[in-house]
Amino acid sequence: MALLVLVLLLLVVLVVGGPRVGGMGGERLDQVNTPVVGQAPEIVDEQTVADGEAAEKETAGEENTEEEAAEEEEPVVVVPDDPTLFLTVPRLSLFEHTVRNDDSEQALDLGAIKIPGTDFPWQKGDKNTYIACHRLGWPGTESYNQCLNLPSIQQGDEILLKDVNGTVYEYRVSETLVVGPNDSWVTKPVTGKDVVSLQTCIEAPGDFLTLGPNWSARFVVRAERA
Repeated sequence: MALLVLVLLLLVVLVVGGPRVGGMGGERLDQVNTPVVGQAPEIVDEQTVADGEAAEKETAGEENTEEEAAEEEEPVVVVPDDPTLFLTVPRLSLFEHTVRNDDSEQALDLGAIKIPGTDFPWQKGDKNTYIACHRLGWPGTESYNQCLNLPSIQQGDEILLKDVNGTVYEYRVSETLVVGPNDSWVTKPVTGKDVVSLQTCIEAPGDFLTLGPNWSARFVVRAERA
């Protein structure tokens, strides 16, 4: 009977006291609300960023290259209203001699002529601006002894043409030829080149000293655009 009473007393103590949480003081702990943590930041791939920056730099570089290439393009040449040219050959002491676009004897007796149908220096593509001049010519005109010393010209010598707009075209002597009077092929454009040709008469192939009367060959100087 006494054991039964003891068991009942223990049950009463347990029920009245209730469960305790905490330390020595037996105080109940308030509920702690766990703060909500925001979304974790996205992981950045450093290699992807580097590749993107490199791509942007490459694109910018290509744009700059295109702009530089556009700046380096040849300036637009205004086509002159007058086909007259002016010839300068320092080696021959010729300075801005008039070159008429006329193959008549009358024009040649006045000075150098450009053979009509051959190219002008302002044209695009392969060109051969073909100019003829007298060796002896006529006193009182630019033709007088105009190309007397043309056979003495040397590779690399400068030849300049200027149009009526003032645009200057610079050439450097690249080769000389001796042809017959009927070798018209020499006036044709030279594939892949922009040249000016100067032609005068010589007595015979290899004979640059005899000054007539036969003039049976043609001495041609070719100069490429510099």
